[in-house]
Amino acid sequence: MIEDNTVIHKYQNITIKYDQLDTLRLPITEPFVLTVEWDGVKYEFLIRIKENSSHLLVLGSGAMIFQANQVGQPVRPPYFQRHSWIDDFEDSVIYYNDPTLYLGDILVGWGQGTSDRFYLKDIATILTKFIEKIGVSPKNVLFYGSSAGGFMSLILAGFIKDSTALVNSPQTCLTRWLKVPVQQVFDLSYPGLSEQEIMKLFPERINVINFYNHIKYVPKIYYLQNAACIYDVTNHLIPFLSGLQNMDEGCVVNKVKVDLYYYKEPGPAVLPELGGHGALGKQETIDYINQVKNLQFWI
Repeated sequence: MIEDNTVIHKYQNITIKYDQLDTLRLPITEPFVLTVEWDGVKYEFLIRIKENSSHLLVLGSGAMIFQANQVGQPVRPPYFQRHSWIDDFEDSVIYYNDPTLYLGDILVGWGQGTSDRFYLKDIATILTKFIEKIGVSPKNVLFYGSSAGGFMSLILAGFIKDSTALVNSPQTCLTRWLKVPVQQVFDLSYPGLSEQEIMKLFPERINVINFYNHIKYVPKIYYLQNAACIYDVTNHLIPFLSGLQNMDEGCVVNKVKVDLYYYKEPGPAVLPELGGHGALGKQETIDYINQVKNLQFWI
C-alpha cells in the first residue's frame, strides 16, 4: 500500500491556535486539513464530516515504511496512513498525525512527545473538542490503527471514555518491540534517560496495561491478530491478555474481544518470526470497522 502523501495538499488547509478551537466552525462540505498550533507544537488532522452520520472513525498511522511516493520524493509528515480511503467510509472520519515525527529523522513515534508533554494526551484533548463540535456520542467513536497506530488507538480510547478501539497487530508495550526504532524515539523524546529510567518515570506511556491501571479504566477493544506472526503473539498479545487478567483493584474493565486469523507470509531474514505483521487489506478492514462500530455487537 504505497500512498502519495502529497495528495493532502489538494484539500483546504486551515491553521488555528489552540485557544481558537472553541469558536472554530468545522467545514462540513469537503475534507480539510486542520493544523492546531499549541504551545509550539503542530497537531495536524485530516477531517471529513458527514452531516447525517451518528458515528466517527478516528485513524492513526503506523510506521512510514513506504517513503518514496509516486513522484520519487520522500514522504514527510504530516503522515495520514490510509488517507486514500477517506471516501470509502460511510461515517465522519478524522486522521491524526503524530507530531513526534517532527522531533527527528524517524519513521514512527507512538505519540510519545517529550518528557514534559505526552502528545497522545494532547491529541485526545483536541479530539474531545472535535467530538463535541461534530455532535457525536463518545459511544459512537471508533479508534482504528495497526501496529504503532494500534498502540495509539488503545491509548486514545482509554483517554476518551466510552469509545472503542479496533486494533490490528498493535504494539502493547514499546520495550517489547524492535529495538532500533524504539531506541530512536526514546533518544528524541527522553534524551539522557536509559530505558530503565524511562520505564520508571513514564510507565503509562510505554505499556498499555500500565496506562489502563494508571487511569483505572480499560475501553472496549476488538483486537485483530495474525496468529502466524509469532513475534506479535509472543511479545504483545499474550502479555497484554495476561495483564488484563491482573488489573489493579478498582479498574473498570470493558469487553475485550480477540479475533485470530492466520495468514502466512515470510518475515525479514534477520527476524523471520515477524512475518505476517502487516495489517489486513482494505476491504477486510472496512468490513471489520462497520461490524465493530455497531453497539449491538458488544451486547
